[in-house]
Amino acid sequence: MLRQYLLSLLLAASVASGQTSISPEREAAIKADLAGRIDRMAKQAQVMVDSVFSFAELGFQEVETSKYLTGILEKEGFRIERGVAGIPTAWVATWGSGKPVIALGSDIDCIPQASQKPGVAYPACLSTLWPPSP
Repeated sequence: MLRQYLLSLLLAASVASGQTSISPEREAAIKADLAGRIDRMAKQAQVMVDSVFSFAELGFQEVETSKYLTGILEKEGFRIERGVAGIPTAWVATWGSGKPVIALGSDIDCIPQASQKPGVAYPACLSTLWPPSP
């Protein structure tokens, strides 16, 4: 599913950059198709975000987070290079060859004493279910 999304994204990017000349109707159809594919991935994206946040691993210790994300990418056909720059949890995922080349980057470690609650500089849960009752 992720691979289909990326292919659609590449097609849309080539159209947007003027590399391919297509009719306005075809362009609208491509955009609608891409929007539909993105919408259908909303649940998967939320599960992935929730999973990454649940690991809450400090910098250079993102073992479970790296394993989780690279596992998903490998299932989608990406080649994973692990231990990039001598950092055991750093990795690069590649898929395909040629051009265009698209790079995505992310910071996947947690920040101690931080919160997901907007405007708060101390640990604060968004949920009223936390902390759990004894």
